[in-house]
Amino acid sequence: MDIGPYVLQLFSGLSRAMVLFLLSAGLSLIFGVMNILNFAHATLWLLGGYITFSIFQFLGEQFGASPWLLLPAIVGATSLMALIGFALERFLIRRTYERALPEQLLLTFALVLITGDLIKLVWGVENRRINLGVEPVEMFDTLVNPYHFVIIGTGVAVAAGVWFFMHRTRFGKILRAAVYSRSMVSALGIRIPLIYALVFAAGVGLAGFAGGVFLPLLPMALGVDHDVIVQCFAVVVIGGFGSMLGTFVAAIIVGVVYSFSILFWPDGALAMIFLIVIVVLIWRPWGLFGT
Repeated sequence: MDIGPYVLQLFSGLSRAMVLFLLSAGLSLIFGVMNILNFAHATLWLLGGYITFSIFQFLGEQFGASPWLLLPAIVGATSLMALIGFALERFLIRRTYERALPEQLLLTFALVLITGDLIKLVWGVENRRINLGVEPVEMFDTLVNPYHFVIIGTGVAVAAGVWFFMHRTRFGKILRAAVYSRSMVSALGIRIPLIYALVFAAGVGLAGFAGGVFLPLLPMALGVDHDVIVQCFAVVVIGGFGSMLGTFVAAIIVGVVYSFSILFWPDGALAMIFLIVIVVLIWRPWGLFGT
């Protein structure tokens, strides 16, 4: 039996899972702390990918082509996306805290349309992708892109870093406390509006980071964010809103199932994800690790 195609799909699914985790972690963090359902999260991820492409291209023109230029490009794009997230929370999102969920969704959906048009104006409608020029390696009689290992390692490292930040740092403990009792945290003299702005900036920064990491794997294109946001919502629903561990586990489930579904049942790959969502909602409506 030739296991090569299955190994290839496994690595592809795990790398996709880590990108989904990086993206869904920001979405889950924002909802868990702020109770804001950011429908524009995947579009901001797309914007982060385009910004990474532009920075990478600029650095290549200045210093010559090198795959290592991807690192400063991702750092620059992540920082810029975090600033954009801070500004969005300060001037737009903050005004919706006391409003109903449909109004929040309407605002974030408007951001989807506006950001999509901005991308079209600045970068056009062509697909954008970074080619690192890395040679594939042979494993089990099949060729595997070594960048899959980079993405998997990055996702695991970020997951460990987020867990450490949330459970072992003072600011992380403040965030966890704000989830359960915002009024008590505010009574202690902690500025909740500043906490919210930093959380939204961190969530959008994670989205920008995920966009940069994803760019050498598949091209960025207008409309990709619509498919990705569906899978991100599936991840946070399966794992449980606000649970980082649940988001990580659910991302692996969705990424691997989607990858193998493409191999065995291409037309029903997305349907398989929703089948899992339905089963989880029936069994545990609050998600695998939600409360």
